[in-house]
Amino acid sequence: MKTLEVKITAEFKIPDEWEIIDHVADASFPDDKITVLKINGEYYDFFPECLMKIEAPDTVLWSADEGQTEDIIDCMSQFRVKMQEKK
Repeated sequence: MKTLEVKITAEFKIPDEWEIIDHVADASFPDDKITVLKINGEYYDFFPECLMKIEAPDTVLWSADEGQTEDIIDCMSQFRVKMQEKK
């Protein structure tokens, strides 16, 4: 069995009214804070697709959910993925 390390780096130019905040998703666990993007009273976390099959290497495809996904992706100015086998 091998160990794969994946590092994802993305940079976004976001509107001034969007906020980056610490958010408690469940009040029963007040110490479990996550950093989220707050847009119009809604909270967004990043959970990228783990794997995407590339049909055409010169085409980038995004799967969007209902909500702000396309607006957020449109703000992306840089995106890099580095994969390597961990020794």
